[in-house]
Parts: sequence; structure tokens; C-alpha cells
Amino acid sequence: MDSSNATPLQKYTLYLISSLFLFYSCKSLDITNPGPSTPIPPARSEVNVSTQMPRNTLDRLINSQVPQTLLQEDQMELGNSLEGNLEIRRTGKITWTSLDDERLQLNIPLEIQGEFGLKQGGLGNLFRKKVPIDRQITPTFLINPEVKENWSLYLDDFQLVDLGGDMKIEVLGMGVDLSGTLENQINQWASRNLGPDQELLPIKPWVNLLWEQVGKPFSVNWEGQTLAFSIRPEQVNFEEYFTEDHQLGLRLGLTGMIQNHPADAIPSRAFPLPDLSPNSSDENLLQAKLPLGIDYATIDQELESFLANKLVRIDRKTVMELSNFRTGGFGDLLKIQTDFKATRTNGEEIEGELFVVGKPEFDPENQTLQVRNLNFKLISDNTKAKWAVALKKRKIIRRIEKETVFPLTELLEETSTSFSDRLGLQTPLAGIEVHDLKIYPEAFYPTSSQLVIYMQAIGEIGITWK
Repeated sequence: MDSSNATPLQKYTLYLISSLFLFYSCKSLDITNPGPSTPIPPARSEVNVSTQMPRNTLDRLINSQVPQTLLQEDQMELGNSLEGNLEIRRTGKITWTSLDDERLQLNIPLEIQGEFGLKQGGLGNLFRKKVPIDRQITPTFLINPEVKENWSLYLDDFQLVDLGGDMKIEVLGMGVDLSGTLENQINQWASRNLGPDQELLPIKPWVNLLWEQVGKPFSVNWEGQTLAFSIRPEQVNFEEYFTEDHQLGLRLGLTGMIQNHPADAIPSRAFPLPDLSPNSSDENLLQAKLPLGIDYATIDQELESFLANKLVRIDRKTVMELSNFRTGGFGDLLKIQTDFKATRTNGEEIEGELFVVGKPEFDPENQTLQVRNLNFKLISDNTKAKWAVALKKRKIIRRIEKETVFPLTELLEETSTSFSDRLGLQTPLAGIEVHDLKIYPEAFYPTSSQLVIYMQAIGEIGITWK
């Protein structure tokens, strides 16, 4: 239509249509109202291992932890006016069997050496001679070991089932049976040193040595930015039991949060472990959330590195050059502000600023972060520029979507290595490692200062007993 010959009504209609087109094409995005942001949920993580310690490993553990010398005491009261100097030592391998899911029966070969006699005073002054003793017995004990919430081993039950040998000796031509005396001494010692309230062995110091390695804060490096993390345990679940085939079943789980820290404020050591709680889970799993906070300055540098001064073709007659990228949060969306200059084949140039918003998404096939569902607003006082951009809006969106792609392969590999190294462990009893580890971005949370990427780690904990 030739506007010079148009009627006033036609001119008004053309102006109205143009105004509406500009309004819906360029002003549909209200850059002053980002809308609400989804609160970032806690980065809760869970690890649970259900395993069975083989009989030969448990056998080695029992024999290594029971000392060779069980008793060495002078002037020990033996009852019936007797006293002696005795040493009780192990002479061979402890054998054992599990009676049910809680109790063990132990057979401990012992050698008893020393001498005894009457206490001084009365007849003891007449018979000063000490009678040597050298006997070998294999007593049978019944115990119920339990690791309680304070990380210590207790024996809820201790019984001497059978002395396992002859303790009859001859004194001054008379036969004396010390079996009852020795049984009483063993039971008295057990009542003083064993029982549900008597700590037999603190396990926490050993666990802390391992936890200092597994729970120590760690870092991930990506594009020159150091991302630091720590593990804050909230609950440790543990349960032990004996199986029908005489193995030691173990259920160990940990729940907590992985926290991120500035690179210059990394905690120097692992957070302390809480007391133990029961564990009935037979699952073998690793489900961890790692909150990676990527500074917007880092994203700006990435955009500058592969988009700045690059000519982006909009159509066969127009190319666009983007520069001066400034990213940030816009509610649940990622904001990208950039200067642009569009150049047509006829030499005409249009300049302005684009205010682009979109949803961060992960492309698992290409392992990239992409910005999808784009919308943008042109910031310019140039009406001609607004018209030009409005006409090309869909093509501009498609080109920006195609170009705003961030490769995450290096970040995923670095995170996977950190996880595997942190959870891989070699101990005298077992080797621990992560199997079938998969790490991927689960969600994106644009905040005022960072783009927080929740990396989801899924796998299984494998234990190789030695």
C-alpha cells in the first residue's frame, strides 16, 4: 500500500497494527518483573552398604584382636587361702561358631603357668613352698558382642560354658582341684571388666582415621574456578548380625548434606560423626547431590570466548555480532544481556542491547548445558531497530539457542574423579570403591550471584574383603 495515497482510516489502521506488532514482539518480556525464584532444596545425600564379612576375614580379625597374654599377675588371690603368681597365655588359634544372629561361641586354647601356695600367716608360715603349675586348657565361652551408639564394643552376655581341661594338681601328697577356683576367678574378672555397661573396645578412633580421609573437604576445578565442598553428616546408621553360614553381616549407612564453600574458606578437616542409629536397610546405594556454584563471571567469560566478535548469521542478508555478555538470575531463568550490532548486505547497521532469558537444561547426549525456551527484549530507542528485530525475532531466538551451548564434559569428569577418589579406600580388612558411578546435572538454580547446578551422583559401593 502507498501510504501517501492512504485514507486517514487506513493510516490509523496501519499505525495500530504496527504498534501492536511491536508491543507483542518486543515488549512481551517484562524485564522489571523476573517472578518468584524456586527455593534451593537442601543437597541431601545418602550412602548405604549392606555386606557380609566372610568367615575367614572375621576369623583373622578375632585372632588379631584377642591379645596373646590374657593375664599376668603376682600374689593373685585364688580363694580357699590360696594365692599365686600366674600368667595365662594363648597357645593357638581361637576357633568360633555363631549360635544365632547375636551370639558367638569361642574356644580359646590357653596355657596357665606359674606357682601357688598358701597365703602367709597361720599354716602359710609353716608351708612356704610354692607349687609350680603348668597346664593347658581350651575353655569355651559364650559371648554376645554389640557395637552401641557411642561407637564402642560391649559384651551384653559373657558365660564360661566349659573350662576345657583338667586343673587337678598334687600338693604335699594330696590332690587339689583348682577347676572351681579358676572358674570363679574368670567369672569375677568378667563381672568387673565385661558386661552391657563395660566398654570393651572403643571403635571411634579407628573410624575417625578412615573418616578423615573419606569426609575430608575436597575441591573441583573447572574453567579456572575452584569449587570447594564439605560433607556434613547428620546420621550414621549401623547394625551387625551373624548369618546362618557364620559370616558377619554389616549394614552401614550415612545421610547428610554436601555443602559448597568459597575457595578461600575450605574447612581444614572433616566434620565430626554423630552417634550411631539403628539400620535395617539391605540396600547398596550411593545417592549424592553436589551443589556446584558457577559464578556468573565464569559464564560471561565462556560466552565471550566462543561468541564475542563472532558473526552470527540471521538470514542471507543479515549477520549479527554479539559482545559484552552479562549473565545473571531472572527468577527461575538464566538472564543473558549482550550488546549487538546487526549488519545487512547493503551496509546498513543497527545497534542495541538484547535482554535474553531462558531455561537452563542439560543435554545428556552431548553433555552440554543449553538455554532453551528463550525470550528476549530489545533495549533501544531506535524504532527502526525495534522493527527489524521484531521481524527477525524467531530467527534470532533460534540462532541464540544454537550458540548458547556450554560443554560440561570436563566438569562431569572432574566431579566423577573427585567422588571416586573420595569414596575409594583401602584398609587392612577390605577395599572399598564405587561401582557404576553416574553423574549428571539434575537441576539448575539461577541465584543472584551464581548458577547453582545440582549434580546427581548415583552408584553402588563395592567391598572386596581381604
